[in-house]
Amino acid sequence: MKGSISINKGYLLYSGNRLLLPVFRFVLLLSLSFLILYPFLAKVSAMFMSLDDLLNPTVWIVPQKPTLDNIKRVLTFGDYWTATGNTILIATISAVLQTFICTMVGYGFAKFKFRGRGLVFALVILTIIIPPQTIYISLYLKFRYFDIFGILSALGAGPVKMVETIMPVTLLSLTGLGLKNGLYIFVMRQIFKGVPNELNEAAWVDGCGPIRSYFSIMMRIAVPMMVSIFLLSFSWQWTDTFYSELFYRKMLVLPSILPRVTTIASEHITADSVMSNVMLNTGIIMIIAPLIFVYLFFQRFLIQGIERSGIVG
Repeated sequence: MKGSISINKGYLLYSGNRLLLPVFRFVLLLSLSFLILYPFLAKVSAMFMSLDDLLNPTVWIVPQKPTLDNIKRVLTFGDYWTATGNTILIATISAVLQTFICTMVGYGFAKFKFRGRGLVFALVILTIIIPPQTIYISLYLKFRYFDIFGILSALGAGPVKMVETIMPVTLLSLTGLGLKNGLYIFVMRQIFKGVPNELNEAAWVDGCGPIRSYFSIMMRIAVPMMVSIFLLSFSWQWTDTFYSELFYRKMLVLPSILPRVTTIASEHITADSVMSNVMLNTGIIMIIAPLIFVYLFFQRFLIQGIERSGIVG
């Protein structure tokens, strides 16, 4: 009798632990989700609040007098659509070039042996470690007075001013020196290292040269990761402030409209700091909103590419 009672108590204790563990996990995940999402939800809510709602201490998250005035001010004062068009152009060109160049360079590091390969790859890794701010001034001067080995000056053309154009980002992406290119090259190297050498050698035996085998076989294998790199490159370039402040001080791009919005809005509406903060938050949400839609449509390709990246290999 005592043995059966102890068994029942043990079973009840085991059942209680099995019920408490899922509840604990749910509460923990819910709390973490709230901590992560609350700042974002607060910014989205403030987009639709009027000045009365902002100054009313009883209003929390849900506005009593919803309005679209904040969004209209960002569209007007920030010249949002012009900045969006310029940003789409720059981000698309950068993402396309970075995707193909980094894929080709990663393939070379993975499948070809040449003298100094380890040293060159170490320099690629250094581009990930060293912050780009260290070459801020030299990078600006290089494109402000662009001249290849003094050839243009020797021909009488003189240095070319490339800032305020799409050429700096285009040339950097084309030469493998664009934003986060070191990371993309490393990832593509890991992808191609996981491909058996026998597959490449079989293609060469069948008459395919290195270039044809790369485009016919290797690129098809790397397509999922290439899509992921394109999305990551597009997103980073979309919200990048480093190149925006360096090359586009007059040309309107989305990251540069935030100071413009807060300054002009405070002059036309009110000098209240609350309203300036709301305009800043509204501008931030409107900048990242297109990226959210892009992620919703392409998240499957992004996750699939990262899963096949072979970074742990």
